[in-house]
Amino acid sequence: MLITLWAKAEEIKRPNPLLKDEKAVEILEQVDYDFTKFKKSVMSQVGVCIRASLIDKEANEFIKKNPDAVVIQLGAGLDARYERLGAPEVTHWYELDVPESIELRKRFFNESAHHTFLAMSLFDYRWIDIVKAHQKPVLIILEGVLMYFPKNEVEAFFQKVCQEFEEATVLLDILAYVFVKQAKHHDTVSKVGDGNVPEFKWSELFTREMEKWNPKIHLEKEYYMSDYDQKRFPFIFRMLYKIPLFYRKFNQRIIRLRIS
Repeated sequence: MLITLWAKAEEIKRPNPLLKDEKAVEILEQVDYDFTKFKKSVMSQVGVCIRASLIDKEANEFIKKNPDAVVIQLGAGLDARYERLGAPEVTHWYELDVPESIELRKRFFNESAHHTFLAMSLFDYRWIDIVKAHQKPVLIILEGVLMYFPKNEVEAFFQKVCQEFEEATVLLDILAYVFVKQAKHHDTVSKVGDGNVPEFKWSELFTREMEKWNPKIHLEKEYYMSDYDQKRFPFIFRMLYKIPLFYRKFNQRIIRLRIS
């Protein structure tokens, strides 16, 4: 949660930022934490901002097509997507996270009649009934979440979504395949947790493998994040990304799935 907050707050200092998140700066100034441990983490800092900007773009396009949408962000942490998109006047915007995170979130964000928080796990499927009750187009956002769960749990989650929704759109990121079980080598995650580093447990080398999980899952769009770095990644990595195998294994992706 604090890594992504730091990354977004840092970005606003740039002359041509990949992401403008003034709320992240505001929150960072109120959090007592040693963020200097991340100061050399260029890949993660840039990567977080590319990821957020691409999901923002997709979410904004969905809302333009479906102004009456219901949006739910699972594992919202301290993300300010609702604010970055100008507090869109959708039917409802939900942000879900575990109770400890929601309590922290309430220190910095306000709820309203059309924007509320849900204090529960994303595997507590009561949220599905809450969203379905509106009977409106549904957008589900999962950012920086699913890589911390094993494949069987990720697949079971999508099976449940397919079972419960006739139609929905899902935006999510997929961890670079090479980082599965390698969190100890990550430039930011390895620096938190007092030695108990949270492990990366899931990725897919070929995104279309997810379509095999359920016939209702359809891959509609896929972004390889190195294509959007605006030459901000270190030169050596930009050269390595020209190698097809490296490009596929070392790239984080943003995808749009259609449940239909």
